Amino acid sequence: MTAGLAGQAGEEVRALHAFFVAWFRGETDRLEDFAACEAALAADFRMITPDGGVHERPAVIGRLRAAHGSAPGEFSIEILQTRAVWQSSEAVLLEFIERQYRDGKTASRRSTALMTIDTAAPRGVVWRHLHETWMQAAG
Repeated sequence: MTAGLAGQAGEEVRALHAFFVAWFRGETDRLEDFAACEAALAADFRMITPDGGVHERPAVIGRLRAAHGSAPGEFSIEILQTRAVWQSSEAVLLEFIERQYRDGKTASRRSTALMTIDTAAPRGVVWRHLHETWMQAAG
């Protein structure tokens, strides 16, 4: 991963997924942690899930709120192979693999995220669009 905007976006991906792990495990319920998550998603954020569902920011925030403590057992997320696919001075299209471990099972998805500079965001960039695709299990 190169430095600059692409590096900043990669750090955002890792930090937000670390929050997800703590939130889903129920290890944090601090409102300021959730507020930082909300601040990382642009007002026009849009997500396409691996099953083809399209969700606007309010629905994503609602689902995240409802998921608090939903994975109290063995749960972790690993972010792999982060790379900039395209970049300008204000935006970056980042590709990465998200590997989730839950109760002895692994699920992976390849994602692309469009992020733009926003100095008010926790890590200086906001998510504008996320597209996730399931990856087949090895073997």
